[in-house]
Amino acid sequence: MQKKVGVILVNYNGEKYIANCVNSLLNQTYHNVAILFWDNHSNDSSLEIIRKTYPQIHLVESKHNYGYAKANNLAVKKIFQMEEDLEYVLLLNVDTVAEPLLIESLLSKADKNTVTTAHIYLDRYGKQIWYAGGELQLDIGNSDHLYLKNCTEVQRVSFVSGCCMLIHKDIIKRYGLFDPAYYMYYEDTDLCMRWYMHGVNMYYVPEARLWHKVGGSIGGVRNPAKEYYMVRNRLYFINKYKRYIKVRKLFILWTMLRDSLLDSSEYSGSLIKAAGLGILDFYLKNMGSMKHKL
Repeated sequence: MQKKVGVILVNYNGEKYIANCVNSLLNQTYHNVAILFWDNHSNDSSLEIIRKTYPQIHLVESKHNYGYAKANNLAVKKIFQMEEDLEYVLLLNVDTVAEPLLIESLLSKADKNTVTTAHIYLDRYGKQIWYAGGELQLDIGNSDHLYLKNCTEVQRVSFVSGCCMLIHKDIIKRYGLFDPAYYMYYEDTDLCMRWYMHGVNMYYVPEARLWHKVGGSIGGVRNPAKEYYMVRNRLYFINKYKRYIKVRKLFILWTMLRDSLLDSSEYSGSLIKAAGLGILDFYLKNMGSMKHKL
C-alpha cells in the first residue's frame, strides 16, 4: 500500500496561484495524498476559490496572519490530527506548479532520516533554475542555492529550501519544525541547521521538478518587506548559532547595508530603510524574540 503524504499549502492573498498549484497536485502520479490549505487571513478571493472549486481538500481559515513559519507548524499539527495514517509531510509554496512525478520522485529517496527536495525552476519552460541543490554557509551565517545544471543524480546537500520539503513524520517528532520567531524567511535555513547538527540527511532529487514564482505572495524577488525580514532574521540566525557560526558581525552588517545602497530599482530608498529597520529591531530586542512585522 502507498504511504500517505500530506501536502501543506500556506496561503496569503495567493488567489492567482491557487488553481495552477492545486491542479498540479491533483494530477500527480502518486495518489495517496491529502492536501491541507491553510489560509493566513487573506483578504482576496482565496477562500472562495477553495470552497467552490476544491471541496476535496482540507481548508483551515486562520483568524490571524501567523507568517510562514508558525502557520506551517500549525498546519502540520492539524493535518496529523485529521489524517492519522499520515507518514510524510510535503511543505510546498502556493506559488508553485508541480510536475506530475514530483511526489513520486521525492518519496523514492526519502526515509525516516532523510529529507528530500526538488529541482526548482523560475519559469515554466525550464530555462531558468532557482534551486538545484543548496548549502549552509556557516562562515557568513547564510544559506545559498547551487545551480547544478547538468546534474542527473541525487546529491547530498546541507540546505533545502522551504519552498519544497518532503519530511518523514519521525523527523518532525524528533526535531520539530520552524522557529516561529523568524515569521518568514530564514526559517528554512534554521531548520536545516538543526537537521545538519543532528545528522539528518538532506537530498536534492533532480527528477523531482517544480516551477516557482518567487516572492509571489509578498511582491516579487526583492521588496522592502522581504529586505527587512532577510536582514533581521539573518542576524537572529547568526546569534542563535553563535557557538557554531564564527562571523564578523560588523562585516555582515556592512554587506547587508551595502547591498541595499547599491540597489538601483524603484525600491532603493525603501530597501535601505527596511534594512536599517531590520538591524534596529534585532538589537532593540537585545538579540532575542523580535518585534516589528512589515
